[in-house]
Amino acid sequence: MNKILFIITLFILCIGFSCLNCFPDNDLWARIIAGGFAVENMSLLKHDILSYTPTHVWYDHEWGASVIFYIVLKYFGATGLIILKGLLTALTLFICYKTVELRKPTSTISYNILFYALMFFAVQNSLGPVIRCYLFTCLFFALFIYILERARQGGVKILILLPVIMLFWCNIHGGCLSGLGIIGIYCIGEFLNKQNIKKYLITLFACLAVLFINPYGIEYVKFLFFAGLMDRSYITEWNSPFHLHYLKGFIEYKIYLIIMLLTHILYLIKEKINYQKLDKTKIIIIAVTAILSVMRVRHIPFFILTTGTLLYDEFYLLFNSLFTKIKNTEIINNLILIKNIIIYFLLFIISFPPLIAKKEITITQSAYPRFAIEFIKINNIKGNLFINFDWGSYAAYKLYPDNLIVMDGRYEEVYNPDLLMELKEFHLVKGDWYKIIRDYKTDIMILEKKYPVYNKILKHKDWKLIFENNVTGVFVPVTSLKSEYLLPIPNDEYYNKTLFDTNINFKQK
Repeated sequence: MNKILFIITLFILCIGFSCLNCFPDNDLWARIIAGGFAVENMSLLKHDILSYTPTHVWYDHEWGASVIFYIVLKYFGATGLIILKGLLTALTLFICYKTVELRKPTSTISYNILFYALMFFAVQNSLGPVIRCYLFTCLFFALFIYILERARQGGVKILILLPVIMLFWCNIHGGCLSGLGIIGIYCIGEFLNKQNIKKYLITLFACLAVLFINPYGIEYVKFLFFAGLMDRSYITEWNSPFHLHYLKGFIEYKIYLIIMLLTHILYLIKEKINYQKLDKTKIIIIAVTAILSVMRVRHIPFFILTTGTLLYDEFYLLFNSLFTKIKNTEIINNLILIKNIIIYFLLFIISFPPLIAKKEITITQSAYPRFAIEFIKINNIKGNLFINFDWGSYAAYKLYPDNLIVMDGRYEEVYNPDLLMELKEFHLVKGDWYKIIRDYKTDIMILEKKYPVYNKILKHKDWKLIFENNVTGVFVPVTSLKSEYLLPIPNDEYYNKTLFDTNINFKQK
């Protein structure tokens, strides 16, 4: 009964919080566009159709996730996308629980809800809002650890599942490279543990071979490794969570990081674990994922998922030692019962109301240029639209085919890496800042007032401001001015109600 209550609470927690955080990721729109064309035409878009700047072959490493998102949106609406995020998160933590159970903790039961709640809150901010392709990588990564731990206990045959999972993973999200990485770590760790690593090496090469089974062939594999190693310092989630930009951010993760690293260090000291007794595989996984999580926000979930399973028993061994002075087991059991009642009650109070409430994905003017986009749409202003990187796919979703964008979050999938630097120089008025406008025909600009370029273009002789609010302004060439313009509807309900409306005809003729 306790296990059933634990599982129910875990799913309610994850889905309930998914319903609370109903704000769309900037890249969701491009995913729906790609998925729509794939589903309605039974073929992938291998060349960009949304941009007016130069592009290369579209190596869409998220095409499988795009298909899933489009189908869910088409048949289950925005609510489906909200629930999908909660389910993926819950399944990931459920697999972590099964891995803990597999490792047979000696200090406590494998289903202490408090610990999994700590994992959940620590990972939430790095997973992003509503739904992201990255959630599939978290799910598959947790599943890889479960299977590899099973193999360490002698279940060699189960390793055959990893290449099968990799076949799906590599066609859903490019984070599949982390799967190769975790197998590689098990190879090194088990070698140092003086175990036979033949089974891991065979699995690693089988998973590597499976990468070539994709719509793009060998070029896709080359692209994955190129993308995995490229510089992304201009994208916020690829910065360190300890960067000045995140000084007050990711607090839950930072607390979790300190707790888990201290847990492992204190355990090694308390148990007097020497090199011979040390589980090298575990120590390498913890060290590598800790370093990665400190370096990149994007990698935080890897550390949380691995330590949440591999250090669970150690955490409770140390936690329980705090109560060793209490000799009366009845008192201890009553304390545990009271703690569980309080924790379960609090989690239900927080998570259950959003679960039964009306579920809507919403946007705000401060985060999306909805008034500016609507202004362009109702005034039938067609042509090439210059807009910031983060808003590109939203603009494409709302305005294609009448307007093409300069760039969006697909970044290395579609564009030359230098284009992002040109975009940055333009907004900050650095170097040859006007180059991106001069080189590519631009008919409209949506500029944010927070960037220096706004005031620069405001004074430019070739451009005229035709609409503005407290966040953005819309500019057109002075040669394209009309005598009058319609104003967008200043109504939140209208924009949220029509959030997923689009003029795109996904069915190609």
